Formats: sequence, structure tokens, C-alpha cells
Amino acid sequence: MNPTDRVFVEVLIAAPIDTVWKAMRDPQEIARWFGWQYPTLAAEIDMIFIEGFEVDEATHTLKSAHFPDRCVLDAFGDYTIVRMIRSAPATDKSWQGIYDDAVNDWLVFIEQLRFFLTRHKGADRRTLFLNGRVPSADVPAPADALGLTRLATVPTGSRYSVKTAMGDTLEGEVWFRSGNQIGLTVDAWGDGLLIISTRPVTAKSQYGGGKIVITTYGLDQATQAGLQARWSEWWRSRYDVIEIQPAEA
Repeated sequence: MNPTDRVFVEVLIAAPIDTVWKAMRDPQEIARWFGWQYPTLAAEIDMIFIEGFEVDEATHTLKSAHFPDRCVLDAFGDYTIVRMIRSAPATDKSWQGIYDDAVNDWLVFIEQLRFFLTRHKGADRRTLFLNGRVPSADVPAPADALGLTRLATVPTGSRYSVKTAMGDTLEGEVWFRSGNQIGLTVDAWGDGLLIISTRPVTAKSQYGGGKIVITTYGLDQATQAGLQARWSEWWRSRYDVIEIQPAEA
């Protein structure tokens, strides 16, 4: 790496490198883990992964054609290390204290990839995406508002059980944790995944904000619809909505 490079995502996936590489190169596979579902997902996958990366098959490297980012896969026995690397800003080579939506989103995406390959390889999913801004100083960020701060002492990889402010009892495993995010598996969602991101104060978010990505497997239509309606309503009642997907009728 160059001296100014920073590894901003590093995730160990319990799958061979060829399996991980295929999941990042086959558009049909990418659609099973990347981001969330919305009408132009296929076009975005093509723009980012097919047209947007220069591919080096020999080194399992994807280099962005538009940004100083690259994704590098390294074999580690039967495991694979996935690293997202970016050149540091010229004004601060340490990267300390920098918040970047794209950096945080890539951690979400790579953790989604890990979850898919280790828990649901080959399976289709359904998603709910909530994005918004905190409207005032007296409204807590999403993770705090849901009561998930009670999980701060639960180690990553351990089981948890928590009753949210919505009245739902969620049980599963603490999947990952970072400075701005927490990921939880949820047994009742077909061994689904809940990822909550907290956005600090920025120029566009005077009081901060956040995102939620919910991934479910095998729920019947009525259960899925009820989950989406309940969480969307909770979100609308507390935050200034930027986006909800799937879009509400």
C-alpha cells in the first residue's frame, strides 16, 4: 500500500476466496446481499461492480474507476479477508475524526456480504431501508431511541435479547459493531439482519441522523408487510425522512 493509504474496512469471511470473489462479480449474486432492494438496484450494481471497478483477477482486486478506493481479497486458509482501501485526505493523513457516509456504507455492504455467505448463501432476501435526519436536539439517534444502548456491554458474537422502544423483543447475535454502527442478527426474521447506522452532526444534518437496513428471509407476505409498516411508521413519527425503500404507496 501507499504510505497515505488507509484500510477503512477489514472483514474476515468464513468462505474460500473463489466463493467470495464470485459473490462480488456475479450480478445475480450481488443482488442477494448488496445494499437494499429498490427499482434501480440492478442498474446500480452494474454501475458500481461491473462498469465502476477495474478488475485484476490475478490479485483479486477491484479498483474504483472514479474514486481512490480499491477492494482487495486475500486468502487466509479456508477464509477470506476483504479489505476496502482508500488514500488518506491530504489535509489529515491519520484519518482521525473523519466521518464519511461512503466509508460507513461500505462497512455495511461487506458485513452484508459476510452474513449472506456464512448464513444464507444462494438465498433470496427482502429488505427495508430507512434513512432520515434527527429533527431536533431533544430527539435521540435511532440506536438510542430503540433502546439498543443496553447492548453496549454484549460482546460481538454473543447472544442478546432486548425489548425495543417499539415493543418488539429481538433476539439473536451481535453480528458486528463499529464507532457509528451496530449489526444484530434477528432470529424471528428468518435469521435476518438489522443494521443501524448513526450519522453525527454534518452540514446537512444539524442534529445528526441515521439509517436502518432490515434484511429478512422466508417471512410470509403478511408478516413482511406488517414488519415494514410498523418500522416505517415508527421512523416517520420521529425523523425527517430522506428515503424509505420499498417506497410507500
